[in-house]
Amino acid sequence: MPRAKGTGKGPTERFNIRLDEDTAGFYRTKANEHGISISEFLRQTLVQGVIAENVQDIEQRLRRLLDEIRAGGQGGGKVEIPDELWLSVFTAEYMLAAIVEARDVQQLYEAQNKAKAKLKRVKGG
Repeated sequence: MPRAKGTGKGPTERFNIRLDEDTAGFYRTKANEHGISISEFLRQTLVQGVIAENVQDIEQRLRRLLDEIRAGGQGGGKVEIPDELWLSVFTAEYMLAAIVEARDVQQLYEAQNKAKAKLKRVKGG
């Protein structure tokens, strides 16, 4: 019996890519090691790339915001931590947990929603 097409998540779209023999063999071997089809392995790999890119974006925002806080706090006064920094921290926390648990790009959006809810709790709202 032929294997069902798609992931069961609604309509799918086909993408064709070309790989040299060595690269294609590498991905086939990796897919076999994981016990999944080459298509599923490549889908998961693409999702992981998107997640990694989002993690890098968060890290850059955190660095920029921490630099701003340090620059504003040199005068010895109380420094208010901006909401964007809290959101970045909480999003990173939930997103990294989601990556480990699901490896699903949709988890990013859920992580952001959880981060916003946690920010409201932290701020007393």
